[in-house]
Amino acid sequence: MRLIKMTGGLGNQMFIYAFYLKMKKLFPHTKIDLSDMMHYHVHHGYEMNRVFALPHVEFCMNRTGKKILEFLFFKTILERKQKGLESFWKSYVWPLVYFKGFYQSERFFADIETDVRKAFTFDMTQATERSKEMAARMDADLNAVSLHIRRGDYLEPKHWENTGSVCQLPYYQNAIAAIKKQLDNPVFYVFSDDLAWVKENLPLDNAVYIDWNKGNDSWQDMMLMSHCRRHIICNSTFSWWGAWLDPHKDKTVIVPERWFRHTETPYIYPEGWTKVPIN
Repeated sequence: MRLIKMTGGLGNQMFIYAFYLKMKKLFPHTKIDLSDMMHYHVHHGYEMNRVFALPHVEFCMNRTGKKILEFLFFKTILERKQKGLESFWKSYVWPLVYFKGFYQSERFFADIETDVRKAFTFDMTQATERSKEMAARMDADLNAVSLHIRRGDYLEPKHWENTGSVCQLPYYQNAIAAIKKQLDNPVFYVFSDDLAWVKENLPLDNAVYIDWNKGNDSWQDMMLMSHCRRHIICNSTFSWWGAWLDPHKDKTVIVPERWFRHTETPYIYPEGWTKVPIN
């Protein structure tokens, strides 16, 4: 049996689930471990079943019991300590293997892209009428640009130095300038947890502010991003997936030249995404 630890918000859950889909093809007895998610309250809990109508539980037990089981019986593979992909795909003599990581790279699932896109089909029966109407408007707008600005927890001291300080005003100014070189009249559909800051600091000629998807409806922002044809993302897995799920082959995705200030992430962007300076 191979167990894969599930953790994080929606974007990270999606990376882990995509890795699981790949692993499941190679090792049919692979299961997702939801034990820690039963106590995870930072974002909106486990969302894969609610947003995409995917299975809710595969493996779940008391956290203390699971830790004991893991320590005594499982060989643990930590993603951050692996130098290549062979540690994930190879067979082990020991039958019980536990995987911990975020797998934030398309290289973990590029060869099963069709399966991943099928799994991450938004359950539109759960979307609000306002979001459905906006999705239709974006589909018809050839100049639609999603613009994601995340502040919130990124401004906290524990996140600021390595993460929050990356995508600030200079990055967005550079990204908008890059889009305007492609489009004469871009329409910016703005997604942010601090729209007041955006309106005060980032003047936009033609902007639509998406301000109604709160709490458990937050996933609808990602769904709407995927309906745009061009994207300005920040260093957030949420807008990474919003851009990736856009099915247009000729899409443009503008990204910060660095994902973290002090940590290298050489594989985080798919081929063809355009890096712009953060300063």
